[in-house]
Amino acid sequence: MADTMVETTLQVEGMTCTGCERRIGTALRRVDGVREVIADHVNGEVAVRFDPRATGPDAVRERITLAGYTVRDDGPVDTGDLR
Repeated sequence: MADTMVETTLQVEGMTCTGCERRIGTALRRVDGVREVIADHVNGEVAVRFDPRATGPDAVRERITLAGYTVRDDGPVDTGDLR
């Protein structure tokens, strides 16, 4: 049985530097099931790859908010299954 990972890219406001990217990356990697995080302060995007059996988009959004940033309400840029 192949593992199924989900990737979602969110629009995030408040990132101004690479330090912000690191802060979000560190916060999200502490969420069980998160496998990869790529934050881009220039484009205001955070791509997260996670195991949907362990976590979901709501937990990702909550952790970004707790780190002090705002996830835009217009939803993810892209969500898809990765195999």
